[in-house]
Amino acid sequence: MRQRAGRQLRHALGKVHPADIAQLFPLLRPEEQLYVLEVLFEQRLAASTLSELDPDLQRQLLGEITDQRLAVILGRMPADDAVDLLEGLEEERRQELLAALDKPLAARLVNLMAHGGTTAGGLMNPDVVFFHADQTVAHTLEAIREIAEGRRLFYLYVTDDRGHLIGLANLWRLLTADVGRTLREVMSTDVISVKTDTPQEEVARVFSRYDLLLVPVLDEDGRLVGVITVDDVIDVIEEEASTDLYRLGNLPAQEGLGVPLVRSLRLRLPWLLVNLATALPAVALVGLFAPALAKYVVLAAFLPVLIAMGGYAGTQTLTVMVAGLATGDMDLRRSRRVVAQQTLIGLANGLATGVVLGLVAWLWEGSLPLSAILLVAQTVNTLVAGFLGAVVPLTLHRLDLDPALGSPIFVTAAVNLAGLGCFLGLAALLIERLV
Repeated sequence: MRQRAGRQLRHALGKVHPADIAQLFPLLRPEEQLYVLEVLFEQRLAASTLSELDPDLQRQLLGEITDQRLAVILGRMPADDAVDLLEGLEEERRQELLAALDKPLAARLVNLMAHGGTTAGGLMNPDVVFFHADQTVAHTLEAIREIAEGRRLFYLYVTDDRGHLIGLANLWRLLTADVGRTLREVMSTDVISVKTDTPQEEVARVFSRYDLLLVPVLDEDGRLVGVITVDDVIDVIEEEASTDLYRLGNLPAQEGLGVPLVRSLRLRLPWLLVNLATALPAVALVGLFAPALAKYVVLAAFLPVLIAMGGYAGTQTLTVMVAGLATGDMDLRRSRRVVAQQTLIGLANGLATGVVLGLVAWLWEGSLPLSAILLVAQTVNTLVAGFLGAVVPLTLHRLDLDPALGSPIFVTAAVNLAGLGCFLGLAALLIERLV
């Protein structure tokens, strides 16, 4: 019975894409995961499936695989995926695996890890095909027939004698060219490339801006050393988007639904304490105006509204700014114009919501002075939210700090102080007209 089930499993897995197989692993018990992985290894699908797994589950399974088998899997993986796998292992086991690999492969992997995982050098696959500029079209087409299987030859990279990238030719151009011409004569010199030290965020922008499938990677001397594919960049975009989303909530990227309770508390509690510390000045401010609140208790009813509106307006502006900085849509040369625009948006929103809030107060209390105070306070509230929501992330970015991390706490605290201070200050000044 077990043998029959094994045959059926082998047959089924052979028809499923590794990315879809990876989606099934979290649904299996640990012993079932290992059994499926064994079957995948026999079918030479283990490497491609492991590279698609969630990092936590991947590390868990790697702990159950012998070094000998893992070395075979690494040899079947694209170099960039192998580096990702190695970087999730302990240093001692990583060195043992590198020693067990073929020397050329081990050297390529060490070279990739040296560039850093968040740069073009860390993303690239060093196994890149290139052709000499003086090769004829006929010679090139013959070479392509010999090496094309299993490769993505969308473009042919053309180099000089020293390996410098000087152009590219697409397959259609080669098929229609005179077979006696050289690549130098049919290639295009308009090549979009990145350097090994280019940050991965900039690499993603290059793919998006020019709608590319592949981007060649050059060393500091302009020599072709690797290529980055669009599927690697999609992973980067997803990672960066998740990181920014978490940081807007002042959470580290390691947080998630599967994180144990104690670890989740350690990740969240420090930022909650920081938030508490920045909120205390607002408590002190309200305390200063306690006499006015005691004389006209209705004032206290509007404090939560001002706090909520200021925080939400600040979050709106922060979201736009952080997204713009992350995607490169923000032109830092016109940062003053951006700040002015966001401030004007805050002013307009403040006037609009302030009129509504003032109308509610007038219908409720029948007090025009209270309505006027709320109109002014709400306008100041969102005006400051727009200004600081733009200035704070820009300032952090210029200081080479993550604009998403910490911005919400400090913007919200400053906006609350401005809105509440304006509201309570005006109320104290006009208290005789209110009561």
